[in-house]
Amino acid sequence: MSQAPRSGAMLCVGAAALLLGGLAIGMTRAWVDRHLLPDILVPSDWLMTIVQIERLILMALALVLMFTLRWIRAGRGDRLWRGIVIGMAVLLALPASEVILQWNSGRKGRPWTPGDEPLRRVDPLLGWVYVPSRRVADPEYAWRPHYQIDSHGYRVAPGAPPLDLTAPSILFVGESIMFGKGLNWRDTLAGKVQGSSGIQSADLAVNAYSVSQSFLHLQRELPRFRNPRAVVFLFSPSLMVRDLDHNRPWIDSAGRWHAAEPSWALGHLGRVLFPYHGAAAINEAIASDRRLLKAAVAMVRARGARPLILVPVFQPEGARELALGRAIFGNGAIPHLMVPLAPDWRLPRDSHPDARGHAAMARAILHEFEGPESLTAPAVHRQSQTTLGRGSDPLTGARRISP
Repeated sequence: MSQAPRSGAMLCVGAAALLLGGLAIGMTRAWVDRHLLPDILVPSDWLMTIVQIERLILMALALVLMFTLRWIRAGRGDRLWRGIVIGMAVLLALPASEVILQWNSGRKGRPWTPGDEPLRRVDPLLGWVYVPSRRVADPEYAWRPHYQIDSHGYRVAPGAPPLDLTAPSILFVGESIMFGKGLNWRDTLAGKVQGSSGIQSADLAVNAYSVSQSFLHLQRELPRFRNPRAVVFLFSPSLMVRDLDHNRPWIDSAGRWHAAEPSWALGHLGRVLFPYHGAAAINEAIASDRRLLKAAVAMVRARGARPLILVPVFQPEGARELALGRAIFGNGAIPHLMVPLAPDWRLPRDSHPDARGHAAMARAILHEFEGPESLTAPAVHRQSQTTLGRGSDPLTGARRISP
């Protein structure tokens, strides 16, 4: 290798080594708190373990590059070229890996797996909804919990008829935690509240929904209910990571609806292994969620029902979760109920809350709904004024929330 190419190669390799080493050194706990959102389904110690492994990998790569720099300086260009060839082979393997991952999961660019129970189908506005009128045992769990989805797409008790949309109802909105993933109906939050209150529970929750999707789902389904008494909307700062995944329909902080962006299986894997985000993206998610939660509260009140934002928190609550919670609920404008959950109240080999966690949330909700504004009192019917704009195409155009 001549002097000029050698100098250029040394400069590039040395810069890459310094960059990787600097990243590894800079990935302190404070850096992680600024750039990594917590995930309620992934314990914080797991996240920190992932971060530490990634730091070791970065340091190892930096050391490999430093050895490569020595080879170049010593004129051992043949080893460098072998390294380049290996790197090119890895890059060429990425498209093949993408095809294999897409074929194996069946996702075809979607953030959900079509074969997972309960089965889902594509929805242009929400991204996906459940396939209606099905009863199935979930093969993911050894105890095979049963899910029954009625003709409306809501979860109901096994053997129960479709929900009566004219009856007094408590609506439950959210994702797999609210749905009761891994649990039979009697052990779920919605099932327990229905059993104790005697009021019909309408479980609208859909697995893997973000706040944007849950809001859009509530907006579409709430007008179908003639006598809603309350709406319980699940939110957690530790679920905000989904708001940053734009492989699903989403609403920005200005209230504009956006269609899902194409998703790569390798990109999904990268988000799991390297779930880091810039401060601007996190602040955007905070502003968007505040707007959506306030709009949901206004929508529910406009129907004469009681709104409640349910915030389950596995203990101990981390500093990052506390900071995000203050950013969302700090001024007290959004009615919410935080329910502490013991760290071991999780399903076996699964991070979803178990029956004890759902029982604690149900008790807290029933206690919250006691008092002068009892849910047994008749609701006042008023047309909701919360919309996503007027005259715009719900599937193709940008739209604005008008709380």
